[in-house]
Amino acid sequence: MPMSVAADVPPSELRPDDLVPRVADVTGRWFAFTEDGVMVLVAWVEPGPDPFLLPQGYAIWRRHTSSPHWRADLIERHEADEGIRGIEISATDVTGDGSDEALVLEAIGGTGACGVWSVIDLARLEESYRRDVCDGRLEPRPSGSPGLILTESVYREGDAHCCPSAVRRTTLTWTGTTWRIANRRVIDA
Repeated sequence: MPMSVAADVPPSELRPDDLVPRVADVTGRWFAFTEDGVMVLVAWVEPGPDPFLLPQGYAIWRRHTSSPHWRADLIERHEADEGIRGIEISATDVTGDGSDEALVLEAIGGTGACGVWSVIDLARLEESYRRDVCDGRLEPRPSGSPGLILTESVYREGDAHCCPSAVRRTTLTWTGTTWRIANRRVIDA
């Protein structure tokens, strides 16, 4: 895994292949806007003998004033046997502090589209939220309303996996130190 890029170039001019392990394929690249400037988030997959279980990872790159100008400030890599099937990232301000956070899904798959959702504070490079979710998803609240919405299927006795009886929507807000439940509703399907 490269740890730095010496060139003092804008984020859009960084070659994605220079930000991941040499043998890896880039699966996604995102830009985040923070109080420290633009950061580059990149995900990759590495080759392996089983096409369904491959090493994967993501990195957060930050621009520095001294050389090397671009440095991998956070790297998260998973071995093939950890079962990660894909990594998706979005960058948006979910805490309301004016700086983007990374909303990361490390997908495990299966019939419930399971995965681990996390929120990373890009200014401090700290995880502020983490949750295993099946039959659901975590999304930012609508633009202009900081927070998260966790949507999960609700199964009642006798429900087939395809057909949950309801959906639970939990709205989370950031207090400055932790995520708090602001609202929870169950909506019949």
